Amino acid sequence: MSKLDRPSVPTCSDGPIWNVWLAAFHAPALAIADELGMFRALRDRPATAAELAVSLDIEVRAIETLAGLMSALEFLIQADGRFHLTDVARHYLVPDSPYYWGGFLQRIRALPLDCSKLIAGLRRGHAAQEARVTAGWEVPEPPAAALESFTHAMHAHSFALAMRITPALELSNVETLLDVAGGSGSYSIAAALRNPRLKCSVLDLPAVCAVASKYIEKFAISDQVTVVPANMFRDPWPTGYERVFLSDIFHDWDDARCHRLAAHAYESLSSGGKVVIHEMILSDSKDGPLHAVAYSMVMVFVAQGRQRSARELTEILLGAGFVDIQPTMTSGGYAAITGTKP
Repeated sequence: MSKLDRPSVPTCSDGPIWNVWLAAFHAPALAIADELGMFRALRDRPATAAELAVSLDIEVRAIETLAGLMSALEFLIQADGRFHLTDVARHYLVPDSPYYWGGFLQRIRALPLDCSKLIAGLRRGHAAQEARVTAGWEVPEPPAAALESFTHAMHAHSFALAMRITPALELSNVETLLDVAGGSGSYSIAAALRNPRLKCSVLDLPAVCAVASKYIEKFAISDQVTVVPANMFRDPWPTGYERVFLSDIFHDWDDARCHRLAAHAYESLSSGGKVVIHEMILSDSKDGPLHAVAYSMVMVFVAQGRQRSARELTEILLGAGFVDIQPTMTSGGYAAITGTKP
């Protein structure tokens, strides 16, 4: 290579690429730490890396690195050479916590993202049709085991959020709520625990309702929360509700199906009732916030839809006949988009 061919010094850093590449190891590392029992081992007593290596029967090299990364990610903290759980880890990574993310971490271990599959699907134009999350609604008899696993994962993903956002839903004077595609019933459970007069119906596929029934029984609120086994696209929805609630549902589907869901919600409500669409919200330019755009990319990998802006969700509700559309930010970049049936 001659001097004339030598590359010049880069004018910008490749740090953003390093950040993205190394971040790809964060979720698998957390899922591995969970499977090895690291957080469970530290629940009652802090430990050094060497002590963890002995108790978990894992080589010290790996434990030092894994515990170090968990500390950098703020799940552990070091003091006097010992690793301690942070409040975040004690809330969400210890198996006996009601907010344990174990079901979701198991899904990370069992179903890693497959770039080659997505690329092939995109090039064939079949990526949406092949999406694994939404397939259960489009086959006559979806596999129960897969739906059960997914439901436990989504409970881990949503229950803490449900407990945080329930006050923003203003349900103190509401008596009936239909929770569409409500999964484990996490939002209905959270709402019922806070509002003893509220009666909730969780509408979902039969295999999902079987899981929801167990969570409802666990929290001893079967007098307030019941299940409605049904396919939301094929079966009629029950009617006469004051609220229809859909959380993280519109982002699974294309615009045509979202319009259908909004129309069904309208029919299920009594006059003066309200629909509540709870989603992580994109900016109007669709290039932020980062969590919302990244979540939208998750939908490209696993579902048929995308995250939407408050404006887009408002237009869908207006098209179904709803009026007085009101967006309310709740938690973690989510908003409740509420529309009233005249």
